[in-house]
Parts: sequence; structure tokens; C-alpha cells
Amino acid sequence: MASPFRKEQLSPAMVERYGLNHRSITGRIVTYTVAVAFALVLGFVAFGVTRPQADFNLLTWKVLGADRVDVTFRVHAVDDNPITCTLRAQDQSRADVGYAQVEVTPVDGSATVTYPLRTAIPAYTVEVLGCGDQAVPAPQFPQGVVPPTQPWTA
Repeated sequence: MASPFRKEQLSPAMVERYGLNHRSITGRIVTYTVAVAFALVLGFVAFGVTRPQADFNLLTWKVLGADRVDVTFRVHAVDDNPITCTLRAQDQSRADVGYAQVEVTPVDGSATVTYPLRTAIPAYTVEVLGCGDQAVPAPQFPQGVVPPTQPWTA
């Protein structure tokens, strides 16, 4: 709130006490500009540090039997080095029925993969948990269920 008094009407002690000795508009502009520039640099660095090694999309999945689901997904990587993606199939109660880590080698920065995922029982849902250096949850099979060996083979 602005003061009803002008700075010249008050003693130096009153001006100091009530903060009427404001900095110039140039000082404020410089301060705000430096603060905004710092925030932009900080945001750019944070984005670079937290950016995943690869982007991925689950394209389709199809249950082909009580012990198999074909999962098709696409990976976009920053380079053509091999990258590991983690797939998971679950039943209706959200318990794992299939879990695999698939090594993908992108060509020109991307790859589309169809993986035959073996399941313990028919899958209700399938997801790509992550690729590259992303943290993914460990398998969550119900107690007593042995994770099926991967990949599915005839």
C-alpha cells in the first residue's frame, strides 16, 4: 500500500523505518531480469538432467492364448545404442502374469518391436513400464506363482 506522505515530508528516521526509500525503477528491472534469467537456466538444466534416455509408446497388444500375448511398442532413443525396455502383463486383479526385459537396438533413433510375452494365465492388460535408465517396479507376481520364462516359444 502506498504511503499518503511524500518522502520529503518525513524525517530520515521515519523514511528508513517505514521503507519509503525505494530503489530506482532501473534497479528493480535489473533484479527481475536476473531472477527470470536464473529461473530459465535452472529449468533448462533440470529438463536436461531429468529427460529420459528414450521415449516409448505401447502400440498394440493381443492375447493369442492362455500363455501368450504379443506386445508391439515403439522406442525413440537419442542414439542407436541398445536399450532395455521392461514389459508387464497383468490379470484382472492387477497381479503380474508376465514380465520381461527386452533389449532393443534402434535404427536411426527409433525401433518398432513385437515381442511374444509368455504369461502364467491370460493377460487382462499389458504395459511398457519404461526404457533405458528409467526406474521401473520389480515384478509383482502373487506368492507361489513362478514367473514364466521369456520369450514365448512354440
